Amino acid sequence: MFDVLLLNADYSPVRVLDWQRAVCMLLDDKVMRVADYNGRHIRSASLTLPWPAVITLRRYSKHRGRLRFNRTNLLARDAYTCQYCGYAPRNAKGQPIRTNLTMDHVVPRALSSGGQVTLPWNGKKVPVSSWENLTTACRSCNQRKAARLPEQARMTLRALPRRPSNYEGVRLMFTRRDVPEEWKDFLPVAA
Repeated sequence: MFDVLLLNADYSPVRVLDWQRAVCMLLDDKVMRVADYNGRHIRSASLTLPWPAVITLRRYSKHRGRLRFNRTNLLARDAYTCQYCGYAPRNAKGQPIRTNLTMDHVVPRALSSGGQVTLPWNGKKVPVSSWENLTTACRSCNQRKAARLPEQARMTLRALPRRPSNYEGVRLMFTRRDVPEEWKDFLPVAA
C-alpha cells in the first residue's frame, strides 16, 4: 500500500516502514511528520490523520544499519549484472530479470575449511557465503567457472565483491521499488 520513509533526526534515510508502524510511532510521539501523501487520510472512530509519507525521528539514532545479506540485496549490489561477462538481462520496461542471474562463490565451497575461505586478492578469511565471496553471475558463466577459482577458469571479475557501505545500503533499498514523489527530496542522489 503506501509505505512511509523513516528519516533519522539529521534527515538521513534510515529505512522504509509500513504505514501501521509509522502511525504507532506518531501516536507514541517518537517521530514527527515531514511530508504527507496528498489527499490521503487515515481514519479511525475517533481520529483522522493525514497519511504520512515521510517521518523523522525526534532523537538521533546511531542505527547499525547493516544491509541484510541475501540474494536480492546481492543482485542489487551488483546492479543485476553478471560480474564476469557483463550480461544484464532486462525486460521490455528496462527492469532486471532476476531469474536469469545466479549467485557465484568466487572461492568455491569445495575449497572451504570449517565454513571459511581465504580470499586470494587480500588473504582475508571470510565465511564461504558472505558479501566478500559471493558475486552475481549469469547461468552460463556460473556453469563455465564451476568449482574453480576465476583464474583457473580464465575468467576475470569486473569488480571484487565487498560489503556495501551504509550509504550504498540506503541506495540499494530503493533500487527494487517505485519511489513515491513525496520521498525524492529526502533520498541521496545517485553517484
